[in-house]
Amino acid sequence: MIAADSRSGEKPTMTATGAAQIPPVAAMPVPATVVPGQRFASLTGMLAPRSVAVLGASADAARIGGRPIDYMLRQGFAGAIYPVNPRRDEVQGLRAYPNVAALPETPDVAVVAVSADIAVQAVQDLADAGVKNTIVLTAGFAEVDAKGAAEQARMVAIARNAGMRLLGPNCLGLFNARIGFYPTFSAAFQSGWPSPGRIGVASQSGAYGTHLFAAMRNRGIGTQLVVTTGNEADVTIGDVIGWLAEDPETDVIAAYAEGIREADSLYAALAAARAARKPVVMMKVGRSALGTAAAQSHTASIAGDDAVTEAVMAEFGVVRARSTEEMLDIAYAATRRIYPAGNTLGVFTVSGGAGVLISDAAEQLGVAMPEMPQDAQDELKALIPFASPRNPVDCTAQVFNDLPKLGQFAEAMVARGGYSSVLAFFSQTGGAPTLVPHIREAMRRIKDRYPDRLYVLSLIAAPEMVAQYEADGFLVFEDPTRATVAIQAMGRFGDAFAAAPPSAPPVVPLVALPAATPTEAEAKRLLAAAGIPSAPERACATAEAAMAAAAEFGFPVVLKILSPDIIHKSEIGGVLLDVASPEAVRAG
Repeated sequence: MIAADSRSGEKPTMTATGAAQIPPVAAMPVPATVVPGQRFASLTGMLAPRSVAVLGASADAARIGGRPIDYMLRQGFAGAIYPVNPRRDEVQGLRAYPNVAALPETPDVAVVAVSADIAVQAVQDLADAGVKNTIVLTAGFAEVDAKGAAEQARMVAIARNAGMRLLGPNCLGLFNARIGFYPTFSAAFQSGWPSPGRIGVASQSGAYGTHLFAAMRNRGIGTQLVVTTGNEADVTIGDVIGWLAEDPETDVIAAYAEGIREADSLYAALAAARAARKPVVMMKVGRSALGTAAAQSHTASIAGDDAVTEAVMAEFGVVRARSTEEMLDIAYAATRRIYPAGNTLGVFTVSGGAGVLISDAAEQLGVAMPEMPQDAQDELKALIPFASPRNPVDCTAQVFNDLPKLGQFAEAMVARGGYSSVLAFFSQTGGAPTLVPHIREAMRRIKDRYPDRLYVLSLIAAPEMVAQYEADGFLVFEDPTRATVAIQAMGRFGDAFAAAPPSAPPVVPLVALPAATPTEAEAKRLLAAAGIPSAPERACATAEAAMAAAAEFGFPVVLKILSPDIIHKSEIGGVLLDVASPEAVRAG
């Protein structure tokens, strides 16, 4: 069979008639029913509950059903905790209940920590009891095989019919440190609890989400809430980002994603975050074929087209982290809540070499470093003749022999240069006990006079000294290149927050997808049904019919073989371009 379609200029596009009928299958399930406009708020009972039931509760604090209870007791969760275990009357000092129906009240949320073979029934029991939020820690569903996927679909149907929001399955749960709520079996808390802070983390991977938390904790970065979504049978990473965007206790959002299963919630969440001036730094993996395959086996995730992900991030001002270290650096810098639009960088340094390093990084990242005004340069040259005051403003180590000049140089750069971001490189002198008081005093004075700037220090100092600088309101990095990356990210956030929101995208109707791979004509008919045009086309069974179609379209045309068994036509010579005559059509 031959298909002919037009390649001649600006002809309108349409789908040909006469294609085979495509048997419809169910479209991707929509999220569980919630009140319109309240999709994100519907998660409050799950993420900040007043009562919780644990199904599969264990007296052993090292087991999956025991750790959540142990953690919540140790961290002082003020709400009611209801262990559910038909074989025990008491679990970890709490009264245990034989089943959900025996609970004294309907809990805000339930944690399912039972085996996969009874997890679906557990969700049914919770639905029957009117529970509206469930966290399924159990694995063994869509990430495993087709049977597991079918069981997961049953679980979702139960939740949807009951108006229940469901996190997981195959997830590590979450923690909300503000209220001591720890429905998770992560071992990360054996090494320490979260530091107070206003960063929220949304992660499709449980282990990686808690890895981020542990890395932040070890750096002294406060993380108040981490949510892992696992297979995302219902609650998506977009839902969690959206809830964090609306949460008054969250200022910064960090996210880890392997694939985007449901785009609408992500778009709405990123729009909400930008409207609330809450920066989102995201690590989206699965760029490579190997990474995509790993994502599929991990959480049944489809990594998707990376170019599309990149475009969505750019549209909403999301900064994409290339590494864990970079994600932490950017989230840490964002906690200062200073996001300079049209960012310019002024560099004050006691080392010419560091100035060159920072300049290289800034140029590579596209961060502008305008020169100091000439009259300001002349004034600084008069103070230290061998200084280099262009930008970077290199005052040399000479300032430590005449400490008042340190403040004069730094203040001149901030006041006269007008830079929105300031990076001061002090190296190990910034940690010298005899010099720290002078440096802190000089930099505090400048910051107090010009509080709207983003101030970053690059130095090496003992942890207690770093804490002093941070208490003064400065960001501190040992590596000036990493500091420059963080500064660039703050400018990108600022530009996004200052920009007008994009116009709403057109509403595209949902189309049922076929069970088998469609032919090209069938695929184009699906696209047309979704409002996406394509070139005019006609399926032809004979050379004469193809010649007639080509004459009607107008030359030149394209000839393509049409077969459901041949997907990649060009690889077998099944596509002819720029066919310019009836004879050429017949020969094709």
